[in-house]
Amino acid sequence: MKIDTALIKQLREQRAWSQEHLASVAGLSLRTVQRVEADGSASAETRMAIASALDIDVARLNVSSPLPAAEVIRPERDFKIARLHYRLLRFLIIGGLLVGVDVYSSGTITWSKWVILFWGVFLLLRIVKTYLVEPRPRANT
Repeated sequence: MKIDTALIKQLREQRAWSQEHLASVAGLSLRTVQRVEADGSASAETRMAIASALDIDVARLNVSSPLPAAEVIRPERDFKIARLHYRLLRFLIIGGLLVGVDVYSSGTITWSKWVILFWGVFLLLRIVKTYLVEPRPRANT
């Protein structure tokens, strides 16, 4: 049975995987992945391995059932954004506690402003890297 080569290539590239990486994750040879992407012929075992590696249903690989654009995801980007939200929350909580300790011990904000300033700069750089430097997923049209 023929499989959708464009879909495999699209999902692989969205994850920023090379053919070699997909082959490694799927437990296949590089030549097998190259052949599948080139002509769309694959055994049942190869289809199952590729579908498992790309985290999709095997039926989606068939030429007759393309993946809807709404279901195409970038799990590594979602993970980076979630991690960034965690860092921001941690900054707010710990920063608030530091200011509280500083005010409680000295009656005013003295040393905690420097900790928050430097930590905030590094957090801002992380935000810029996540949202502006790294490529955004392209809309499928």
